[in-house]
Amino acid sequence: MALTGLSEEARKKGLEKAHLVRKTRSGIKDQLKKGKTSLNALFKDRKLYEEYIAGMKVLQIVSALPGNGRLHAAKILEELKISPHKKIGGLGKNQKVNFFKYFNISES
Repeated sequence: MALTGLSEEARKKGLEKAHLVRKTRSGIKDQLKKGKTSLNALFKDRKLYEEYIAGMKVLQIVSALPGNGRLHAAKILEELKISPHKKIGGLGKNQKVNFFKYFNISES
C-alpha cells in the first residue's frame, strides 16, 4: 500500500527513522545475547524503553537472552500466558507482573 500525500523528503526521513529503529533493536538483541546488558537495565532506561523496547515483540526479547532460542522462549511465554505476537508495551497488568517476576526485573 503506497502512502499518498507524503513529499519525497518526508518519505525519506521516515525511512531513515525506521532504519535507525531496526538497527537499534538489533543492537539491543545482540547485547542481550552476548550478556553485555540485562533485562533489568533495559527496563530501567525510560527513554530507551519508550523509543525502542516497548515496540518489540516479547518473543524477540526472550529469545535474545543467553541460552534461549525461539522454541524455549515460546514455551516460557506459553507458561506466562503471553501471546508470542504481543509487544512489550502491550502487555496487560498481570502479564507484566508475571513477566517481571519470572525474569527478576525490578519495577522502576
